[in-house]
Amino acid sequence: MRIGYVRVSTGEQAETDALEQQTARVEKAGAALIFADVESGRSDKRSQFNKMLAMCKQGKVSELVITRIDRLARSVITIHRTMVTLEECGVKLIVLDAPVDTSSPFGWFSVNQMAGLAEFESRLLQNRIKHGMVYFREQKKASPRPPFGYCRVNEKYAPDMGLHESGKSKWAIASEIIDYFLLDLSTLRNTARYVLETYNISWTAAGLRYWMTSPVLQGHTAYNIHGNINKPEKWQVHHNTHPALISPGKAKQIYQKLADNKSKFCYGNVKKNDKILPLTGQIICGCCGYKCFFVQRQATHRVRVRCKKRENLGQSFCNNRISSYLDEIMGAIDTALISRYEEIKSYTVTNLVVKQEDDPELIAKLEQLKSLRQMPPNSIIQSAIEQTLLEIKAFEQKEVITKQVNDELREVFNICFSDREYWNSLSFPEKRIAYKEFVDYVKVLNGEILEIKLIV
Repeated sequence: MRIGYVRVSTGEQAETDALEQQTARVEKAGAALIFADVESGRSDKRSQFNKMLAMCKQGKVSELVITRIDRLARSVITIHRTMVTLEECGVKLIVLDAPVDTSSPFGWFSVNQMAGLAEFESRLLQNRIKHGMVYFREQKKASPRPPFGYCRVNEKYAPDMGLHESGKSKWAIASEIIDYFLLDLSTLRNTARYVLETYNISWTAAGLRYWMTSPVLQGHTAYNIHGNINKPEKWQVHHNTHPALISPGKAKQIYQKLADNKSKFCYGNVKKNDKILPLTGQIICGCCGYKCFFVQRQATHRVRVRCKKRENLGQSFCNNRISSYLDEIMGAIDTALISRYEEIKSYTVTNLVVKQEDDPELIAKLEQLKSLRQMPPNSIIQSAIEQTLLEIKAFEQKEVITKQVNDELREVFNICFSDREYWNSLSFPEKRIAYKEFVDYVKVLNGEILEIKLIV
C-alpha cells in the first residue's frame, strides 16, 4: 500500500491552505491513506507520525510519500532513525520535491544532507525567536492576550474601560469578582457561578484561580509563567509596570483563602500517587458529555463520580445532579468484559464470512481437501480428510478471534477474564492499565450507567 504523511507546525498554518496543498499533492501521487499532524517537526511525540510508523512496522506499507524531507521531521536524528526504520520494513520513501532513490548510497547521502539543512533552518528560526522574546521582555511589553480587566495600550497593560453588555466597564466587573470571592462563604465554584449568572461570563474554577493569582492583576508584568504555574521562582517579573487591580493586602487575602478552601471544600479528593484510580478520564456525563471527576468522602471511603461541568457551572448547564459510585461502575464493566470474553470464547466459524480468495494459506488447505476427496476412499485418505477439515476449522476460528480482538490484547484479555478471582485480585493501578486497553468510555447520568463502550 502507498501511504502519505503531511505536516504543518501550527494551527495558524493549518487554517491556511498549506496543509491542503500538501494533502492534494500526496493524493495526486497515489497515496491511499494520508496521516496529518499539526505539530512541530522537532517533536517525536506526534500522534499521526507514530501511527504511520506503526503501520509500516506491521508490514502493511510498501511506499511512503511526503512533499519535502522537513515534513517528516526537523531533526537529523529523527529523520535518520525514521529512514532506518523504513528501510528495515521494506518501505520506499518518495520525496516529491527532491526525487531520490534512498536505496542507493548517493540517495541516502542526499536525503541526510537535506535533513541537515532542515534542522539548520529550524535552529536558525528558533534562535531568531529566542532573541525576539528577549527583546520583547526587556521592553516590558504586555502579552497579546491580556487577562480579563486589562487591555493592551501602546504594548503595555492598561485598565480595560470598555463597556460590558451590562453597562459596567470590564475593569469594574473584574474588581467586583475579586470582592465577591473574598466574602466569607465564597469559593471558586460559587464565584464562577455568580459571574456566569450575573454577567454571562463563563469561567472554570481552575481558570478563575489562575486569573486571580496572575501577577498582572497586582500591577506586575511577568513572563515564563506558562508551564510553571506552581513554580514562581522560575517567573521573570517586572514590578509596578501598570495600574494594579489588586492591592498587596488583597493579594495576600486571596492566597490565604485559596489555601484555606483547598482543605475545607475538597472533600478528600483522591490525588495521591499511591491511590491512582481506574477509569480516570474514561467516565463521561450522559447529559453534557463533559468528563467526570472523583470525590471521596472520608466517612464512607466510597469514591463518587461527579460531572465536572456541573460542579463548575451549575445546574443551568447540566442536570446530572446525582452522583454515581466508582465501585458500581467497575462492577458493571467487569460483568460486561467477562460476558465479552465468553462471547469471543464461544464464537463459532459460522459467524464469519471468510474471504477465501484473499488468503493463500486457506486456499491451499481447501485445494488439498478437494484433491483428497477425489481420491479412491480408504481409511488413510479418510483420516487425511478429517485432519485437513480440523486444520481448516482451526484456521477459520483463529481468523474470527483475530477480527474480534487484536493479537496484542487477546492474550491479556484471556488471562484477566478467564478467571474472575484473578481479576479481582489485581490492584487499582493494574486494573487502570487494563481498563485503558479494553474500555473506550462509560456514560453515566444521575446515578445510572447509560452506556459501556468496549474496545474489544
